[in-house]
Amino acid sequence: MRKLNYVIAILKNWESELLLTAQEIDYFLENQKPLQKHRPLTESITVGRAIPSGFQLNLTAGEEV
Repeated sequence: MRKLNYVIAILKNWESELLLTAQEIDYFLENQKPLQKHRPLTESITVGRAIPSGFQLNLTAGEEV
């Protein structure tokens, strides 16, 4: 049933784009811009916060000995 729902969604999309003939659909598909799958390599992604240069991790800090 999942495959049928996919086909129905495509047909509804074509209808909403007013693509009613095979020729219109072919023209539309040939002139679509390709989807960009990944971000350009020039962008950098930062996660979290920057760690200060003098930071030292002490796993026992605050524990009683």
